[in-house]
Amino acid sequence: MILERLALTDFRNYESASVSFVPGVNIICGENAAGKTNLLEAAFYFAAGKSFRGCKDRELIRFGREAARAEIGFSASGLRESFAVGFPKGGRRKLFRNGCEVTKLSDYLGVFRAVVFTPDHLNLVKGAPENRRRFLDMAICQSFPRYVSSLNEYGRLLSQKNALLRTGEGNDDLLDVYNERMAACGAVVTVNRRKYLRKLEEQASPVHSEMSAQRETLTLVYTTQAEGETLEELRSGYERVFESRKAAEKLRGLALAGPHKDDFSVQINGKNARLYASQGQQRTAVLALKLAEGELSRRLTGEYPVFLFDDILSELDAGRRAFLLGSLDRLQVIITGCEEELFGGFGNTHTIRVKEGSAFVCESGKA
Repeated sequence: MILERLALTDFRNYESASVSFVPGVNIICGENAAGKTNLLEAAFYFAAGKSFRGCKDRELIRFGREAARAEIGFSASGLRESFAVGFPKGGRRKLFRNGCEVTKLSDYLGVFRAVVFTPDHLNLVKGAPENRRRFLDMAICQSFPRYVSSLNEYGRLLSQKNALLRTGEGNDDLLDVYNERMAACGAVVTVNRRKYLRKLEEQASPVHSEMSAQRETLTLVYTTQAEGETLEELRSGYERVFESRKAAEKLRGLALAGPHKDDFSVQINGKNARLYASQGQQRTAVLALKLAEGELSRRLTGEYPVFLFDDILSELDAGRRAFLLGSLDRLQVIITGCEEELFGGFGNTHTIRVKEGSAFVCESGKA
C-alpha cells in the first residue's frame, strides 16, 4: 500500500495544496501551526471515514469557505486508485472512488489502509475508555469494512433509546424493542472487538517484550457487561443485562449498559498499566500496540498499511526512537516534525516543507 499524492482545497488551513509521496520515508517539516498534522488528518480520513482528531466534518472546512475537498491517489495490490471526499458546509459529505460516487461507507473502507500515531495516543493506556473503543473500532473497520454497518446501527439504536428514556414516558414495550435489537447488534460489536484484541495481543506482546529486553510481558484484557463468548451467548447476555438495568435507566434517563460501555486494559506483568506502569512503560506499550496494528493489518489483508506519525519522535527517548526507526524499514512512513535533527536515523528521505499551509518544497535526500 503506497500513498502517492494528496490534494486539498479549502481543507483546514489549506486554500489549495498538492503534494506527492514516495515509497519509504516521507518527512513533513515546518513550524508549529503550519498545517503538518492537517495533511495526516486528510490522508487518514480515507482510511477511517472520519478524522482521528474526533472532530465533525464541518470543522474540516477552511474558515469562511462554504465547502472543502480532499483527494488521494494510491496503489494497493498493484492497482492504482483515487479517492475523493467533498464537505459542503450545510449538507452531507460525498465520497468518490475513481470518480464514481460511493453511497455506502462500508464499500469505501478497507481499500486504503493507514495506521496513525499521534502524541495523544501516548495516553491510550491511561486515558478514557472511549479512546480505547475508538482505537479498536477504527482499526477493525479498515480490515473488516462490514463491521462499520453494525457499529453505526448500534449507535443509531443507542441514540433512539436515549431519546426515549429522556422523555420519561416509560414506554416499556418500545423500550423492550430497542433492547432486543441492541442486544443482537451489540453482540456483533463485542465479538468483533474481542477477536481483534486477541489478535492484536499476539502481535504486540513479542514487540513489547523485545523493547523491554524480555523483562516485561504485555497482555490485553477486554471487559464487557455481558457474559458469553459466541454471538448467541452475548446476545442473551445483553438481553439479561438490559432487563436488569431497565429501572435504573428509566430513573436516570440514560442507557447504562451495552458495548458503548466496553473497555480493555493494557497489563504489564499481570498488572494494570494504567495504575501501576511508569510513563516510560506506558509509552512502550502504546508503541507496541501501534506497530502491532500495522503488522496485523498486513496479515489480514496481505500488505502493510501506510504509517502516519505526527510529531512522535520528540515524545520518545533515544532507545524507543531507534527501535521505531528499525521497525519501519521497507515500509511507507509519513512523519511530521519541527526538529529536523531527530530524523537523522532514517537515512535517505523524501522531505516536504510546509510554510503557512500553502507552500511545499519537495526534496530527496536527508532532512
